[in-house]
Amino acid sequence: MEKRVVIAIGLSIAILFGFRYYEEYRAAELAKHRPSVTQSAPTPALPTTAPPTPAPAVPKPVAAAPPAQAPVEAPPEEQVPERQIVIDGKLYRAVLDNHGGILMSWQLKQFRTSKGDVFDMVASAHMDERPFPASLSFDDPALTALANQQNYSVEVLNGKDDGTALTAPATVVMRLRRGDVIIEKRFQFEDQNYVVAFSATFQRGNQSLHGRVLLGQDIGPEQEHLVNRSAQLQAIADLGGSVSRYSGPKDENEIKATSGDVLWVGLDMQYFAEIAIPPQPVHVFEIQRRPVKATDLGGQEVARDLIRVTVPADGAADYRIYLGPKLSTYLGTVPGADLSGVINYGWLAIIVIPLLSALRFINQFTNNYGLAIILLTLILTLLLFPIRLKQLTSMKKMQKLQPKVKEIQDRYKRYKKTDPKRAEMNQEVMALYKEHNVNPLGGCLPLLLQMPLLIAFYRLLGTAIELRQAPFVGWLHDLAAKDPYYILPITMGVAMLISQKMTPMSPGTDETQAKMMMIMPVVFTVFFLNVSSGLNLYFLCSNVFQIAFQKIAERWMGDQRSGRKSKG
Repeated sequence: MEKRVVIAIGLSIAILFGFRYYEEYRAAELAKHRPSVTQSAPTPALPTTAPPTPAPAVPKPVAAAPPAQAPVEAPPEEQVPERQIVIDGKLYRAVLDNHGGILMSWQLKQFRTSKGDVFDMVASAHMDERPFPASLSFDDPALTALANQQNYSVEVLNGKDDGTALTAPATVVMRLRRGDVIIEKRFQFEDQNYVVAFSATFQRGNQSLHGRVLLGQDIGPEQEHLVNRSAQLQAIADLGGSVSRYSGPKDENEIKATSGDVLWVGLDMQYFAEIAIPPQPVHVFEIQRRPVKATDLGGQEVARDLIRVTVPADGAADYRIYLGPKLSTYLGTVPGADLSGVINYGWLAIIVIPLLSALRFINQFTNNYGLAIILLTLILTLLLFPIRLKQLTSMKKMQKLQPKVKEIQDRYKRYKKTDPKRAEMNQEVMALYKEHNVNPLGGCLPLLLQMPLLIAFYRLLGTAIELRQAPFVGWLHDLAAKDPYYILPITMGVAMLISQKMTPMSPGTDETQAKMMMIMPVVFTVFFLNVSSGLNLYFLCSNVFQIAFQKIAERWMGDQRSGRKSKG
């Protein structure tokens, strides 16, 4: 029976390590087999100063194409000076640039980078081609250059201007007219959420132009992606109510077009997202992988991938764009869309969501997520205590039966392990356990029950932005990051070793198996060195509380035995 315990422990360790690597590669593997990919095309040649233009056709009936026209020749530039317009909202500070008519900055006032700067949703790295949100691209490279390299005229329709910035709510309209090409972009900024309504029209003469709207290719400062390399930048979309994530095609020159009833589409990283929501479902969106070089925290050059997301449009585009944290408080208030799928709690969402709700509730009183984790761990330990008590009782009973089990094993020790007689030995042992109402698997149950909670906490700390940069005490300034001095994981390993020594061994456990059990705290300590300090805090407190409750249980069982003897 002891072998089953060892197998259970081995499986638990395998699950811990396997889950960590599974999370890193799951999204990429799913993207490889996504059936909704409809077509791909090589990247059309573009000027070096304009964003690359994907060119797969929109998979829906369209009118016959107009006769081919000569490439646009931009007449002498109108005397429109370049200017930037700052919009100050309650939650954000946005900057529009009339050179190209783009959104060049969207700072989140309540969030900071790992360096302490204000978090800007619009990436500033690898922007030589100015692929900012709201950029346009066309099949004609000259037309693309015209749309993105000219200064648009600016009209402010509403919004209080204090001389340095407009106060949201505000509406800004940008127009560009070159010959018979007319482009108009309209930005409507909301005040109470991280949302801007964006619309654009583009035509040549009296005919609509087929183009693409760039939603973005990256989120936030590059440093944020290098702090946690397992948190991949991905494209994300809701196709007919099913949320999918995409890592981009292997070939950097391939543009992958995905069709369906696209309810919303955008970019997703660990704690933040940029989501475009059309008033009616669009039929296709396109993604392209852009490999770039970056410098990591140690000064070494590393590779990472940007994901360029564009949406084709015929003459007009209309979206509400959410640029902000993956917080249900704000995602749930965006009208016309269900953005709950933006937060990926994984396959243990049924456990993660209640845990997060409990943490939020407790934090209202503690105002410290570290204390909230400790109190929640105490509550969970209390809830699991009856099972733990049953385990201890079962182990004590098994120890009492050890002489009888040894007697049965001695009768069959002359037979080889492959001999059918060994099955008879197991049957006798099981009959003995049944006679004395002992569950031989009782010792494994608490460990197996704790594994889903451990994985759920791991998932929670990797997705809940509430715990990002949440301080605890002293040197622990971010519960979502690892302990910089490894104090928590080492202490956790010591507590686990003490708990292991206090737990009674199964009958028949030999010296080799006992040593293997003692190695477990070392294995867990190594695994926990580089996981979040919040997860270390949870597992440390879980072991400490288990030690305390086990001492109470042993004393209680001892008092019961003493009482029975005195009555006798």
